[in-house]
Amino acid sequence: MSEQSRNPLRFLTTGGVQTQFHRLQDAAVSSHLLERAQETLNPTNLMDVAHQTPGHILDMITGEDQEDDTEDIERFNYKQELQRKLTVTSIIGLGFSLMGVPFGMSTTLYIGLIDGGSVTLLWGWVVVAILSLCTALSLAEICSKYPSSGGIYHQAAILASEKYSLICSWFTGWFLIIGNWSMFTSIVYGGAQFILSIFGLKDSGYRQDSFLVLLLFFIMVLLSGLVNLKFANRLDTINNLCVIWTIGTVLIIDIILLIKARSRNDINFVLSNFDASRSGWPPVIAFFVGLQPAAFTLQGFGMIPAMTDEVKKPEKNIPKGMVLAVLVAGITGVIFIIPILTILPELNLLLDKNPDIMPIDLVFKLATESYLISFLLVLLLVGAVCFAGIGSLTTSSRSTYAFARDNALPCNWIWVQVKIIDETTVPANALFLSMGVACFLGVLSLFSTSAFSAFMGSAVISLSIANGIPILSSVLGKRKKVKGTAFKLKRIGYVLNIISLFWIVLTVVILCMPIQIPITIISMNYAFVVFLSFTLFAAVSWIFYGKDHFQGPQLDHHHSAEQSIQMHSLSNDNTKDLDDFSEHKDETIYEASNIDSNEGSTSFAMSTSKISSPSTSFPDEVDLDVLQDEDDGNPENSILGWDLLDDVSPTKLNRVFKGGSA
Repeated sequence: MSEQSRNPLRFLTTGGVQTQFHRLQDAAVSSHLLERAQETLNPTNLMDVAHQTPGHILDMITGEDQEDDTEDIERFNYKQELQRKLTVTSIIGLGFSLMGVPFGMSTTLYIGLIDGGSVTLLWGWVVVAILSLCTALSLAEICSKYPSSGGIYHQAAILASEKYSLICSWFTGWFLIIGNWSMFTSIVYGGAQFILSIFGLKDSGYRQDSFLVLLLFFIMVLLSGLVNLKFANRLDTINNLCVIWTIGTVLIIDIILLIKARSRNDINFVLSNFDASRSGWPPVIAFFVGLQPAAFTLQGFGMIPAMTDEVKKPEKNIPKGMVLAVLVAGITGVIFIIPILTILPELNLLLDKNPDIMPIDLVFKLATESYLISFLLVLLLVGAVCFAGIGSLTTSSRSTYAFARDNALPCNWIWVQVKIIDETTVPANALFLSMGVACFLGVLSLFSTSAFSAFMGSAVISLSIANGIPILSSVLGKRKKVKGTAFKLKRIGYVLNIISLFWIVLTVVILCMPIQIPITIISMNYAFVVFLSFTLFAAVSWIFYGKDHFQGPQLDHHHSAEQSIQMHSLSNDNTKDLDDFSEHKDETIYEASNIDSNEGSTSFAMSTSKISSPSTSFPDEVDLDVLQDEDDGNPENSILGWDLLDDVSPTKLNRVFKGGSA
């Protein structure tokens, strides 16, 4: 075995290497890197360092070897108050519950039936699933680079130009928060309507009672809050159970419908039947309007980053969970839709009888010809509603907690309080605020069902635009600030980002269009009007509150200039010349010499030029019997500096000594 392979760490004794201070003067080594080097090479750590490879020691100095999950939160200078218990499987379950495929498609089925039928429902779903996956991939890359519970509103600030950082973060944050609150309200209120429509299975003359729906809505809000509060330590289990329940629900419904239905449509009907005569729109426009059910359903993945504080290794698990949730939801939707279309009855039986009975209830009743079986199938969907409500409130409360932590909400000290319940930390007050806002929005349904429906449509618009702001900022910045992320899109990044932005714009247009024409005051889609009111509110609140109080994401400025941002005055130079440090006493100066490349290997030596710090001083003489290589017994291969760093590339060394990270 060669001397180099036996021990790549050589010449680390204090007297073995001459000082060459000028080698580092042009390296622009940051103060943070020097502090880390001083800490890592402290004499008290020598025995631990002795058994590490040179590359690993570099990682220790640059912070790349940190296994502590709180490291990512520390980069944002936030105190870690919530416990990291959730895994990637749990994040998939959470995303799956937010999208709630069988429930989402069941409650909006009538839109697809009116605007095209089979082609719109099936192929429209496939198109939206692919486009949503592109958006999820784009956000996943950004979240992997900047994992934060502030999620996309933090990332919008970081990726935007210096001039617009704070205001981009403010508007993105409000769109995200309003979208979260409205989405939770929409899911639970729609669930209440769906549950009560069960009575229509028995009584074809059933009429919806607004007060009864509102009462059930309040009960479901309270139950969702109770689960989030009292069973916070079981969220991982609840999210995993959601996946099992949802997939099981889809399979059970499909199998029973195919077995019990007396008549079936042929494959040509399922794959190619298109009838938009009921919509009044031209066929092409009708198809796009018919994408609303899929657009409503495949939303919510942008809410997932709010869970960053509670996820193990969020820089990896949040992106994976987000993308896999959309992928699984897309596949589940296809599996759910095809059997429904296979046994689909005549449209006049579903759309012309009773508007207060949801078409999916009638599909179950007509296909099974059994009230009991239909009732049990509906109960399976009710379970999916409950999971969706719990998950939506979870993300809403975490987004509220993060937004208040940045002083974006009045009385922020109230909403950031965390309580310990059954040894689990919960942002209880943020949870109560989310529930309170949902109840307030629910009351609006008593005054105008059209206005309430517009609030729900604007929820998806708000979330879509919030998702688009950081993606657009990244593209305008030529994607420079997402380089080095753990979740890499590489060369297809630009393409996916552009597709995502196209889909977000198209989503906003689609969700603002009425389902049918001609348009009346009642049938008019007021979603965009409500969204504009949200935007106006955010603008006014920025003028009178936000610009004076909102702090934006609190990043750790010791990191590289690419990741560092001061929200009020960005620093253009995040490094200092090493001469600044040499003028101070009580500091250890490290130097690099002999940086070259020879047959793929790199030679690198580090020594100390002056040691005057009483707390971190090196001994004048090192006990070579202790520090020598245990394999060859050669004192020359001792460990107080670096040489022959075989596992470290010249590129890595170059990047490290420019104040960045490899």
